[in-house]
Amino acid sequence: MLNSTSAPIIEKFIHSVVQSHEIATGLKKLTSHDQIVDYAYTNGFLFTKADWDEFIHLDSEALISQDKQSALLYDTNHWSWAFRQVSSWRAMLMEGADQGSS
Repeated sequence: MLNSTSAPIIEKFIHSVVQSHEIATGLKKLTSHDQIVDYAYTNGFLFTKADWDEFIHLDSEALISQDKQSALLYDTNHWSWAFRQVSSWRAMLMEGADQGSS
């Protein structure tokens, strides 16, 4: 179960990525959920990896199967990988942000 004190912090982090080009740009080099949690921490958002994992699980429950598969199987070395992990971040991706683009 997602910790009730972590949930609003995670939401603020997710919102900061949507609102701040600088913070969003920092996601491009991340290749794991551990790195996302560490990156959030360096930006002042403290929550556990377990809470992040639970948030991701809950967020993905609403996805259609194709989107879930895309988030799970996308190349972690591609710049858009981290953006595919959260529904509101996926909405930031422009059409054509696929593995063929750099």
